[in-house]
Amino acid sequence: MLKNQECHAPDVKQMLERSVSKYGGRPAFWVQKNGETIHSHITYKKAYEDICALGTSMIEKGLRGKGIAIAGDNSYEWAVSFLAALCVGTVIPLDTWFWIVSLKRFLNITDCRCVIFSEELQDTYWQIRNDGITGVETLVNMGREKGRSDLFSLHEMIQEGKDVMASGNRDFIESQIIQNEVCAMIITSDRKDGHKAVSLTHGNIAAEMRQLSEMLNISCDDVFFSRLPFHNAHECICGILLPLINGAAITCSEGFVYNVDVSALQGYSLAETASLAALDTENGLRLLPGMKAKIDRPDPETGIGEICLAGENIMSEYRKDPVATARALKDSWLFTGDMGRMDENGLLHISGGKWTAITAENGQNVYPEELETMLNRIPYVRESLVWGNKPVIGTIPVITATLLIDDEKTTEKLGVGYSEQDVFELLWKEVEKINENLPEFKNIKRIVLRKNAFLKDSSQRILRWEYSNAPAPGTYYNAEKPGS
Repeated sequence: MLKNQECHAPDVKQMLERSVSKYGGRPAFWVQKNGETIHSHITYKKAYEDICALGTSMIEKGLRGKGIAIAGDNSYEWAVSFLAALCVGTVIPLDTWFWIVSLKRFLNITDCRCVIFSEELQDTYWQIRNDGITGVETLVNMGREKGRSDLFSLHEMIQEGKDVMASGNRDFIESQIIQNEVCAMIITSDRKDGHKAVSLTHGNIAAEMRQLSEMLNISCDDVFFSRLPFHNAHECICGILLPLINGAAITCSEGFVYNVDVSALQGYSLAETASLAALDTENGLRLLPGMKAKIDRPDPETGIGEICLAGENIMSEYRKDPVATARALKDSWLFTGDMGRMDENGLLHISGGKWTAITAENGQNVYPEELETMLNRIPYVRESLVWGNKPVIGTIPVITATLLIDDEKTTEKLGVGYSEQDVFELLWKEVEKINENLPEFKNIKRIVLRKNAFLKDSSQRILRWEYSNAPAPGTYYNAEKPGS
């Protein structure tokens, strides 16, 4: 159980204030500057001064209660912008991979008035503002030291805020947080409704922080490393807020560090639950304290049905999408679109997505994610994708696994210059071991070996729909189960 009490404050702003009072001189961020290999640290006190100054400048520019979007690579500036915007208005983290057409739609849905972006995105957002299709008025470049007449510099805004505060302005420092006000809109997507803006309140995020802090023993000696982009709901909430309210530090590195000894925590994360809903244990997923789960329409034989969740961290709505909101929120329960079961110990077991299920010949559902978890444990497989191959439209799908080979480990096993047939036979033996422990209708009947990486989104999730019914370019061998 966590001994720190910062997590018991009623809102994130007060949680941060308590962290600063307790850990002011300790590192809050470790950053790299100008490609240097050595990290320098920024203390809690310095970071909070920048947050307060930027928040003050935002209020001076009329952004209190307005939508403030942030787009760019992970950085100290991104995190400071996120925290200031969260306390001043409604923060809208944006994926840097979005097309302009999509960006305009999201900016309109969220009623965005300001965009803070990294240097390389300036032309994109300049064009969007000047088109006049959105309500964006204020542009802030987080990479420039100086602004100009038609855009602001983040560094100058922070200095402006410090100057205003020095003259006695306490608008940001004394601002009060209203629990049920929306403070964040996270863009998410699914196969059913496409992209949507998840509305999270101050109360949702504060509840998430309290729940996680009760389960995790985070100390001021811990350092968090971000593997995902900050715009991801899990990363901006668990990768920025969670460490800072518990005295830990955040590392903002250029590139990924491979040779490190770290503890990794896995869980069940949804934007709709303000990030994590359950944490992984040896025996299953344990819900966060205060959360409830039920299974809608469970299968009489397997107990598998749609996972429904309830708790203080559940979103308020999908912004400007009443149809999707009504489908997802019913009587305070969030219908997640994920399928799974609850065991006798109250642990959650996820089978897969409702919309990715493959209907087998006997009418039973096969969940690709369940099989992929097993396949990814094969030493010679880096990643896998399970799909239902329909050779002829309207026929029963053949359970097929596309396997991305780990060339290094395969070479260690088979030797340099191994043949396609050698690797197929090696992997098929591993697949047969998996099939032996599965009912016949779940058996993998065909494998496709792949030499090129899968297409992914910016959060490193495989673009499943790109591989819905055929081996993609880059595959070099495929074969069916012998005798099938």
